[in-house]
Amino acid sequence: MDSFPDGCKTCLRDYGKVNSQLHGSEGGSAKSPFAALYKELKMCRNRLLFGALTIGLMIFCLCSPCQAQRTIEVYNPSGQQPDGVYVDMILKKIMDETGVKRPLFAGKFSGQKKERIAIRTDELPEVNEWFYLRGWTDGLPIVPPTEQRVMEMLKGTDLPADFVVAGLDPMGGQATVEKIAVNAVMAGCRPEYMPVLITAVELVARPDFDLKGLATTTNPDVPLMILSGPIVKQLDINSGTNTLGRGWQANTSISRALHLIIQNVGGSWPGVTDMSTIGQPGDIIMMLAENSEANPWNPLHMELGHPRAANVLAVMAAEGTHSILGIGQSDEGFLKIVAAHLAGLERPHRATMLLIIAQDTAKMLDKKGWTREKVAAFISDHAKIPFRLYKERYLDTSVLRKGMPDWVFRVKDPDAMIPSPLIDRLLILVAGGTGEKSTLIPGWYDAGIMSKEIRLPSNWDELIQQKEIQ
Repeated sequence: MDSFPDGCKTCLRDYGKVNSQLHGSEGGSAKSPFAALYKELKMCRNRLLFGALTIGLMIFCLCSPCQAQRTIEVYNPSGQQPDGVYVDMILKKIMDETGVKRPLFAGKFSGQKKERIAIRTDELPEVNEWFYLRGWTDGLPIVPPTEQRVMEMLKGTDLPADFVVAGLDPMGGQATVEKIAVNAVMAGCRPEYMPVLITAVELVARPDFDLKGLATTTNPDVPLMILSGPIVKQLDINSGTNTLGRGWQANTSISRALHLIIQNVGGSWPGVTDMSTIGQPGDIIMMLAENSEANPWNPLHMELGHPRAANVLAVMAAEGTHSILGIGQSDEGFLKIVAAHLAGLERPHRATMLLIIAQDTAKMLDKKGWTREKVAAFISDHAKIPFRLYKERYLDTSVLRKGMPDWVFRVKDPDAMIPSPLIDRLLILVAGGTGEKSTLIPGWYDAGIMSKEIRLPSNWDELIQQKEIQ
């Protein structure tokens, strides 16, 4: 019996007691010549019965909850407010008040930094199921955030694990370095991605980024990360063909990790606080990098006020992608198409607009003497509509007019040409592969672009060397 689990040993002892009773005295002497034979037959029957029960119990032990369970210890990715209250508990209260039923196990966890989950067969699907039911995933499989994996992720920074990088809206969860690492593990990140993620959290937490509005709006806008500088090559971030698409670990996992952090730590839950009417796939992957080799102009981060040699992360709220087909177009022809796209947008004001120019088109513009400044000025000058149409579209409707200058409301001439939309900042980025298909990404009407130099840890060279070896 030593080979059986403890619970099964108890069962066997109980069956042993039954067997002893069955084999015991019948409570009196034999009353006929057949009594001894009857007793032997009964004992044989009981032995057979006990043997069958024992075999059945062994099968039961191997195939049922009586089987010995192993456990896996995983970190809790949920955010906590400064007073220690988990954002999940507040979200569950909102769900109860509004009748929202998903996630099914919202708020049902131990309330500890780490917890043990009993595993019956395979840790990957079982942990994933628990996390999904609690609202901690994006619907895709995650890597279980075990202590070993989280400790390995923390090697990517020299900041203390309990250091609070920022408080994240909409629920005010504290994004500690450890919480960032936990969600980074879940997203499939590598340790050397941590400096980028920490910088991203700092940027989206800035008041002028308006994460609360972005994370709760009915619009489909999501954070878009733009990386530039030597770190692009060091981390093997795709800046060429399919830069906004699949196939690159760094692009995909870093972007996914930021969205998980906003969801789990900040408390932006779909259908509970995130009320995006339709949403967009960029909620998972929305990261790109400047193609420095194909860029004929100064790096983007210099346009944002940073030194040439700096590693810089920029973050903007992105609505979605609009493809610009430039095949067969002249330089001015291409720029007029971009302007026409802008004039067809539905909002009167955009804080930021990003034009991603494909490398072949960028080379053509450079040969024709176009600078970033000239490109932006030409597009703005041609993205105009008559005031009568502008008034019909925007001023006479309920379309949000936040950010519009006062002079627009004083225009009287119906034929006056008005920029549409009014753009605070038109950014031009060279990225992507060969071809003449560029992309326009409208920013959210209220949030501008945030940028910051990335702070690298003291062991950065070692991290990169390890990556190259692997």
